[in-house]
Amino acid sequence: MNGHRPTSSSLWFLLMMILFIGALSFSFAGCIKKEPIRVGFVAELSGKQAELGVQERNAVQLAVDAVNASGGVVGRQIELIIRDDLGTPDGAKIADHELINAGVVAIIGHATSKETEAALPVIDAAHMVMISPTTSAPQLSGVSKYFFRVFMTSLPRTQYFAQHIFKSRGLSRIAIIYDTDNAAYTKSFAVAFSNKFQSLGGKVVAEQGYSSSAKPDFSLLMSKLRATGAEGLVIIASDFDTAIIAQRTRLIGWRVPLFTSGWAQTDILVNNGGRAVEGLEIEQSYAIDPQSPNYLDFKKRFETRFGRAPSFGAAFGYETVMVLAAALKKTGGKAEGLREALLEIHDFQGLVDTFSFDKNGDVLRPFYLGAIRDGKFVTSKTYTP
Repeated sequence: MNGHRPTSSSLWFLLMMILFIGALSFSFAGCIKKEPIRVGFVAELSGKQAELGVQERNAVQLAVDAVNASGGVVGRQIELIIRDDLGTPDGAKIADHELINAGVVAIIGHATSKETEAALPVIDAAHMVMISPTTSAPQLSGVSKYFFRVFMTSLPRTQYFAQHIFKSRGLSRIAIIYDTDNAAYTKSFAVAFSNKFQSLGGKVVAEQGYSSSAKPDFSLLMSKLRATGAEGLVIIASDFDTAIIAQRTRLIGWRVPLFTSGWAQTDILVNNGGRAVEGLEIEQSYAIDPQSPNYLDFKKRFETRFGRAPSFGAAFGYETVMVLAAALKKTGGKAEGLREALLEIHDFQGLVDTFSFDKNGDVLRPFYLGAIRDGKFVTSKTYTP
């Protein structure tokens, strides 16, 4: 059979074509955009108690943008999917189902304990990691192995607060008012405070619950509490309600010292409370106006972008993204193994201090005692567990 042997020039041409096609294929593959890593965020973003959730959302977006600008996670960008839980348990469950169906690898949220409590069965069924920036109800510890929080559980803070009021302030008769709409947090706070305060020898002369959604008459409630002879008032409510309660307390001429929980630590408390909240003391999980370089850089970027100062919720929201990104790097951006990756993280550098997670997903970090002086939050004491 007759045939032709390939010449050296034709072999060379064939080789060049193979190399060219290979290089073209490699170049084309490199241009294909990698799938983003979808992360969910959910909190109350509408209504009078939305300030906390809005601050968290803004800081979470700021942190996601920072991670993406630095190359993302394992070369993939983070895509943030946001939902409003409307500040209700049903809204929380609906929003979480939507995020899970959207293919997120983890959910950042919720902002308050009642929505988080409703969400835990949803994330358990989906084996979905949830990290809350600001949920602190102690009864949520160990309920779900997929639940984490960068906000310290309220139990040790509440006990320290009770000790401070009894021993440092010398008050022995206290009244408590709390918002039953967020009972998962407020009621547990009231019970823990009352138990500790009375174990020290003090007396809780009255506990007054109210529903913020029912628009109560705070002047009437304050008059009832005043009649008990209480020497101080502990308010466990949102920033807005705490400001109004303080105003009504002063309007009826009741001049007792005021104390509040970390839930109220936003500018809304100061701006709406005015002179009525001057001197008010507050327990908190985050130092007020810290001076660490990390925090100051974050504060500058937050103020430049959103035109306002960040609250504690914003700081915790930012930290949540950063620690989640660190864990996702360990899993290659996948949901599988994310819980274990978070538990392996120790002494993570936050904006102010370092923190770790215990076996229940609860955070281990310092907490603080502060007050409002000359219309500004100040930190007066630091406590390291």
